[in-house]
Amino acid sequence: MKLEQELNLAQPIASNNHEALLGIVRTASAIQKLSDRFFSEFGITDAQFNILMLLKYNGGKRVSQQDLSDRLVVNKSNIVGLVDRLEKAALVKRETAARDRRLNHIVFTPKGTRLMRSIEQQYFARIDQVMRSLAGRQKRDLTSALDRLRQHIRNL
Repeated sequence: MKLEQELNLAQPIASNNHEALLGIVRTASAIQKLSDRFFSEFGITDAQFNILMLLKYNGGKRVSQQDLSDRLVVNKSNIVGLVDRLEKAALVKRETAARDRRLNHIVFTPKGTRLMRSIEQQYFARIDQVMRSLAGRQKRDLTSALDRLRQHIRNL
C-alpha cells in the first residue's frame, strides 16, 4: 500500500523528499511496535536487548557503561538506568575494574546467557520474517541508501 493511502490523504504527497522521509518514519514506527511486542514476551525492552547484543558480540572484550553509552548514542544516565534494570533482573552484573574502581564492566550472568540463547534464535527468525518481502538486491540497495543517508545527516 502506498504511503498516501496508508495515511488516508485526500491528495498525493507533493514532495518526493517528504514522502521518502515519512516512509522511513512510518516504517521505523511499525518496526518499533513489532519490536516492543516481541521483546515484551521475554520481559525486556529493545534497548536492553541492544545492550545484551553488544555484550555478546564484542569479540570477548570487556564492555564498560561508558562504552555502551558511546555505542548506543544515548546519554550516560539512560545507560545507568538500563543496566540497573538488567542487573535487577539478574541478566548482567557490574564488575569493578581492578585498575580503576570508578570503572564498571558489564558482564552476563548465567541467567543472562540463557536468556540470550533463548531469544537470539527467535529474534533472527523474526528478522527474516520481516525482511522476507524484499529480494536480496533490494535489501542491499536499502542498506546502502540508509548508510548514505545516516552519513549525510551526521555531516549536517
